[in-house]
Parts: sequence; C-alpha cells; structure tokens
Amino acid sequence: MFEAIQNGDNEGLRTLAKTFIETRNESAALMCLDYFFSSPFKLRHLSLADIHALLSLYLDYIRLLNRLRRDDSLAEGSRHQKLFGFQVLGEDRYLVPKHTLIHENLTDQTVGSEENMDGYTCTYDELSDIIVWVIGSRIEERTALENSACRDAHGFSPCLTLIIRGQCKWGETCDFQNIQPDHLTVEWYHARVRLILLQFQILNSAHHWPWPVTKYVPGHSG
Repeated sequence: MFEAIQNGDNEGLRTLAKTFIETRNESAALMCLDYFFSSPFKLRHLSLADIHALLSLYLDYIRLLNRLRRDDSLAEGSRHQKLFGFQVLGEDRYLVPKHTLIHENLTDQTVGSEENMDGYTCTYDELSDIIVWVIGSRIEERTALENSACRDAHGFSPCLTLIIRGQCKWGETCDFQNIQPDHLTVEWYHARVRLILLQFQILNSAHHWPWPVTKYVPGHSG
C-alpha cells in the first residue's frame, strides 16, 4: 500500500482498497481511498459502466468516513490513532505531532492546547472535536468536486442536438454524450437511471445538497 502511495499508483490503490473493504480492514481501505480520491475526478469519455464503478467506490469511501466520524474511540490502536498518528499520553492527554493532518487544524481552532517541540498536547474533547471537523470537511470538499465532475460528465445526459438534428456542432468539446439515436436502448436508459440514483445515494450519504440538486427534491426544496 505504501509503495503504491509513494509511486502514485492509483490503479494499485483502487485494487488494494477493494481488497481491504472485502477483508474489513477499514483503516487501510480509508488510507488507500483517501489518496486515490485526492486526484481530480475525470469522468468524461468514460463508459457508463466505468463511471458507475468509480462512483460506487466513492460511495464506499464516504460510508467509511461516516463510520469513522461516528467512532468515538481515541485509544491506542484505534482506527483514529492509526489514521491520524497522534500519541496517547494517558490521563486525558494526547500528543498530535507536527506535520500531521490534524496538527494545523488543531492549532488554528483550539485554545487550551499546549504547544511544544514535538507537537500539540490536547484533551480528548479537543482532539475528538477536531477529528470530527476534519472528516466532515473532507466529505464536504471532495463531494463538491465529485458532484461538479458528475454534472460535466458525458455519461449523464445525451446530446439533444445530435439526437434531433443528427449532428453535433461541438464535437469532442460537447458537454453531453454524443450517442446515436439507435444506441438509445432500454439497457442504456436503465444504466443511466442507475447512475443518477447512485449519485443521489452519494449526495445523501455525504449530506451534500447544493441548490442545483435540492431544487429538484421536494423534501429539501421547502
């Protein structure tokens, strides 16, 4: 896993993440997926099947992050300790080393923490609050990027100009899928519906409801 991370081997990380999910090694799966989804989403020109596979993996990522956020254990050997690299000092004291993911956020948002050469020493409540905030921010920021990529993806909507007029003047730069009318089969329609429903699952799991989405959802449109 660490070799794949160091080499930027995204396909290797994707394969490893699936294996870790199957074996219920959630900490390792999260580490793989966090690096994998740190790269921008590139959905254009992918088939519906490939987009569906990628978004299904992203849904797994969001669900794992949600489970991690609900876990309140900061004990030695806990998932939080493995992923965020803090040290358990005992007696409600934790050391967050410098150059870790939560160190900068902790120093910016807490008042009672104690800074020293090794990092910041804080209480359970301070550490727990910042971890929940970091996970929530990760979900929000990455889902916003994922949703933006989905809106621009060719697989979500066919080019109506091509279907109606038989020719698309934008060609490869078209924002929609250039699909010939005779390819608009029942199977294609069902694949597109499954893709749209999957995206709604992602948005619901991430609690990410931007206005372009909520205006079409009665339960959220007020």
